[in-house]
Amino acid sequence: MTNTLAERRRGRALTFGLIAAGLVVVAAVTTAIEMRSSRPDLAQGLVVPGLDEQIQGGQRIIIVSHDATYRIEKAQRGESAVWVMRDRGDYPVLPARLAQLTEGLEQLRFTRRMTSDPSKHERLGVTDPREGGRGILVQIEDAQGALLVNLILGVEPSGTYVRRPDDPQTWATEGELPPLRDVASWLDLQPIELSADRIARVEIMPANSRAYILARDSAEQPWRIASPSLAVLAQSTVASAAEKITDLSPVDVQPAPAIQGAPTARVRVITFDGVAIDSELIPSEGRTWLKLVARVVAAEATPEQQAAAQAINDRVSAWAYALSDMEAENLAPPLNNLIPSGPP
Repeated sequence: MTNTLAERRRGRALTFGLIAAGLVVVAAVTTAIEMRSSRPDLAQGLVVPGLDEQIQGGQRIIIVSHDATYRIEKAQRGESAVWVMRDRGDYPVLPARLAQLTEGLEQLRFTRRMTSDPSKHERLGVTDPREGGRGILVQIEDAQGALLVNLILGVEPSGTYVRRPDDPQTWATEGELPPLRDVASWLDLQPIELSADRIARVEIMPANSRAYILARDSAEQPWRIASPSLAVLAQSTVASAAEKITDLSPVDVQPAPAIQGAPTARVRVITFDGVAIDSELIPSEGRTWLKLVARVVAAEATPEQQAAAQAINDRVSAWAYALSDMEAENLAPPLNNLIPSGPP
């Protein structure tokens, strides 16, 4: 009898629990409906529904903004398909950055309805960049030229906004996208992979200033200004100038033949294993471009030296790299920049 009564009580408790849970669900749904009725600006759903099923057919990505315009396409390299930046001489695009874009667009969601008044597009950053606006046009085409994605994004401190080019309605969104205005972030633009410990001598010919030489006898020794001979040195500044070529961060790239003109500065780096890397800084269309080529110093090169020089040339000789004004000056600084102006 006692056991039967206990079982009945447990059954009633379970029934009441299920009823209570059901009431909570009903209340939550009702609250959500009421909230949406009172807040018609709220929105939900994917910005580009079904993109995850279509993106494999993508052939071309076009990005247009006030800061940069570029086109990325799928190209065949032997038996493999790779993504390259067409208007940068087919320079290879980083796969990780492509994955970030496609995943970000697949997961981009509406959160709130914003304005449909074109006069208010400017403050949300969704004005058409093809007409001089601040927005970022993102288009992805398939092999037949059909648009899988066609959006104008406004990336603002207050959030990310989106509209379609033919529709004034703007929406607030949530999701993670790569820095679309930055061309360099799509490309591996470190020109050479060279350890600072390999560098023995650096000959610098700055623009509008006298040439000088930095040198050291071994990787363990400090850098010195070998010519002209100077007694007082700012050692950290000298080392930074001597080793700057190992830590460059170009902002853009073009095929080397596209950049022509007389160099305004030159830098020659010579390694302990006998490889020289000659650099030229060439101004063109408001930017400073870096061209590099490697060669063996000795008249009779060893196979190891030839292989080392060839590895550098395979990576850099076909390209010209755009440097910021500050980085161009740091690569070939005037000699006075390395000399302390007063007592320590």
